Amino acid sequence: MNWMKDVYNALSGTEKIVIFGAGTLGQRLCRYFRNEGKQIECFMDNHAGDGGKELMGIAVKKPFKLDDESAKYIIALQDADVRKEILGQLCGLGVLQEHILEYGGADNRYIRSLPEERYQETLDEMYYERFGKRINWDAPQTYNEIINWEKIYARDPKKTRLADKCLVRDWVKEQIGEEHLTRWYGCWDSPEEIDFDALPDSFALKLNNGSGRNIIVKDKREINVEEICRQLNEWKNTNYAFDSLELQYRDIVPKIICEEYLEGMAETVYDYNIYCFHGKPEYVWCIRGSHRPGCKASFYDTDWNMQTFNFGYPWDEIEAPRPEKLDEMLKLSEILCKDFKHVRVDWYNLPDGRVLFGEITFSSWSGLNDWNPPEYDAFFGRLIRENSREEN
Repeated sequence: MNWMKDVYNALSGTEKIVIFGAGTLGQRLCRYFRNEGKQIECFMDNHAGDGGKELMGIAVKKPFKLDDESAKYIIALQDADVRKEILGQLCGLGVLQEHILEYGGADNRYIRSLPEERYQETLDEMYYERFGKRINWDAPQTYNEIINWEKIYARDPKKTRLADKCLVRDWVKEQIGEEHLTRWYGCWDSPEEIDFDALPDSFALKLNNGSGRNIIVKDKREINVEEICRQLNEWKNTNYAFDSLELQYRDIVPKIICEEYLEGMAETVYDYNIYCFHGKPEYVWCIRGSHRPGCKASFYDTDWNMQTFNFGYPWDEIEAPRPEKLDEMLKLSEILCKDFKHVRVDWYNLPDGRVLFGEITFSSWSGLNDWNPPEYDAFFGRLIRENSREEN
């Protein structure tokens, strides 16, 4: 059994189903039910307006009790404390507690508790929730299928080394030189070891064992050290690998690193993520907004021609200027990607002329996001499966 089927099977014979929570979890649950042929009566949300708002073609309403006494209510929220509050709210409206189910998704702790023999089933359910179809485990064809297959069946200690934001620096230094690394202010086992007084006025604190675990400090005088330490310890004690089974992160020894703050990064500097296949850079994913909410991105070929497809982020219709050091980034990427069938190498071309290494990534979006148009999922899958240089 899995977490989604547990909820589905508990609703056997139920005609009217309400999902409390119109966010990501609620939508995933709704998508799963639709794939199984079961319809949702409505979403409920405390922030729903009085108008006729819809989501996925289904009405979103303020909480109320349906006239049908057999109706079931699913609280689809990740925070257990909030789910408890909503349970009390529904019971206060007269809904019987036995008609209320809770769904918090497959969180990090749940996945971490699973034996390895259930990893394939778990990824298959994640994929089905996201896309409404199963992975072709015997012969994965598309980019997203291959990425998820490789999470389990193409593990390599070198991937763990290069996913580690501390150890990868030594490798980059060996391969292309220290001048392509950000300035380094320190590395610690715990936040309590950090001497904040010794750090510069601006800096970036990061965890070495995951993605998105960054604290940007523009002015040290304005920080709350206690809150920063709390956040760093929370990240340090949560194994990022078990968010979606990107197992290259599983065995990284967690550390805290401090790097230079790159002035104007989010506002003016593009991310250049270079997709490489069989030792050759093929496409540059140019991200405007440095992964902040509302950022956009577009793909370019290596001659800087804008492409008509995108992955995950909204398409950026504004053509980005060709980076001054594009040829250098491509040449450096070819050095770093030479040992891999596919990999993504990320760069910054700063206003001061420096070309800085960002990271090396083996599972973009964890293989759980949309290609637009959808046929490019298969297109990039072919780039992984076939050596384009031999074909051409």
